Amino acid sequence: MKKLLASLFCLVSLNLNANIEAVNITDKGFKVTLDWLDEKPKSYAKDFFIIQYLNQKDISEVDAQIAYDMSRAKKGRVKKAFNKRFSKIPNKDLRCYRASSKELLKENSRCIALGLSIFDATKMSKENLKIAIQKIKDYPTLANDLKVFADNNPFDALINSNTSRFYRLFFDSRDTYRFNILNNLIPQSFIDKLSQEDTFNRFISYVVHRGELKKLQKSLFNVKNNNKITNQTFFSLALNAINHNEETVALNYLNKAYNKSYLQSDKDRALFWIYLLTQNKTFLNQTAQSWDNNLYSLYAKELLEVKIDNIYYDIDIPNTPSSYNTLDQFEWIKVEEDTKKNFDDNKLLKYENLFTDVSTLPHYAYVLERHSKYKKQYYIKPFRATMKNYDLSKQVLMYAIGRQESRFIQSAVSFATAQGVMQIMPFLSKALAKQLKEPYNIYEQFLPEVNLKYANKHLDSLTKQFDNNPLFIAYAYNGGPGYTRSQFKRGLFKEKNRFEPFMSIEQISYAETRKYGKKVLSNYYIYNNHLNEENKVTLSSIFQKLILPN
Repeated sequence: MKKLLASLFCLVSLNLNANIEAVNITDKGFKVTLDWLDEKPKSYAKDFFIIQYLNQKDISEVDAQIAYDMSRAKKGRVKKAFNKRFSKIPNKDLRCYRASSKELLKENSRCIALGLSIFDATKMSKENLKIAIQKIKDYPTLANDLKVFADNNPFDALINSNTSRFYRLFFDSRDTYRFNILNNLIPQSFIDKLSQEDTFNRFISYVVHRGELKKLQKSLFNVKNNNKITNQTFFSLALNAINHNEETVALNYLNKAYNKSYLQSDKDRALFWIYLLTQNKTFLNQTAQSWDNNLYSLYAKELLEVKIDNIYYDIDIPNTPSSYNTLDQFEWIKVEEDTKKNFDDNKLLKYENLFTDVSTLPHYAYVLERHSKYKKQYYIKPFRATMKNYDLSKQVLMYAIGRQESRFIQSAVSFATAQGVMQIMPFLSKALAKQLKEPYNIYEQFLPEVNLKYANKHLDSLTKQFDNNPLFIAYAYNGGPGYTRSQFKRGLFKEKNRFEPFMSIEQISYAETRKYGKKVLSNYYIYNNHLNEENKVTLSSIFQKLILPN
């Protein structure tokens, strides 16, 4: 009884706070102020509003600094918005930053150290590098970095330095230098040293997705296990081994990837790839028994005709008015934090009594799924009044993307400032407003009917560009059309063999886009076969359409 009373007290408190702070940010008169910002917790959402404040024309530098100091991450887009109007870099330093490498050689050591990047140093002649080294003796780190590039054998000089310098110069060099000069076999002893650093995971992620680094890739067949190496790294090493016809090595790495995996989706991925390598159906059966509905487990279930038994499309709600403000980003942050730990039945009851109408259906689905520890998976269909304006194929696509982007939370804001149900970036929504010939209000992107309309317009373009292919549209929605086409130019989705299209799917170079595509395609498969029962699709048929014409 005490727990129930405490839960009800928390609910009343949450509702009172929501009513006190209720502000409709989509009102034309809404304007971000310092006082309003000061009340908000540090978060990606607050950073979004800080950027909007910094973009106001009538603020002073003092007030801008106060707002900037409130930010969660004093870098990236917040820093860019601040520096755009209130840059504090002295003119004499700006001159150094803007100078070419040849111009810098005429300057003093401090100016060279400020302005000369590793990226630009890889373009310099050895003679000019030696001149720069002589002039920057007071800056030993940079001087020693340049000595590597000035050496007659830069690669040997690099692997004979320390791991910190190796990683710094490898990642900061320009692509052509990396591919032409640094693409060599690394001795096993140095691989062992590199693998003791957290940065090794980033290094492997980069190397295995670059066809220009074939020689370097051949250094990676005997990476020893340690607590720094992630399951993803071992999985990437397995793909690399397969691409070099080292299937025994690949199998060893896949077993390590499986044993290191925490997420069920990662376990399923490793099991399925072991099946691809061995053709042992025991591993396919294990994948099909997964409780998680991911691309690999869904395909395994399809192949073995295993029924999916933990997907829920509808949720019973009383449909009584909720006091929850669905436009308030900061109230949603409280819910997310509150449901991370100790999410018991009493806490769930609190949210059952709060999320009571159709506007809060996404919020209720989110907490239900989290309460079940994701063993129950909800594929809800919110915003039906708006969605019915679009044809069925577009509805399927928008639900597939919206579920992955935000779980349909209309107040969602990402670290990159993407907004709303469909997580549209401000630069894109502004451009779409022009195409739609509508007045632009950035805060209206938090209204589902507006955000969905803009997403529909954007998806019209992507659908035409990528021939209505849901996976390729997903890549373009997340990473951009240009990035997606750049992946095709690498040769992905061109071959037919026992590892395709899964090899191409796992070779997308951006980790975020790679994961995103798999999740959206899984959502698409599930939503299509629920909403479009007369035209059900199989994953097998979808996979067959992923081979691009020559």
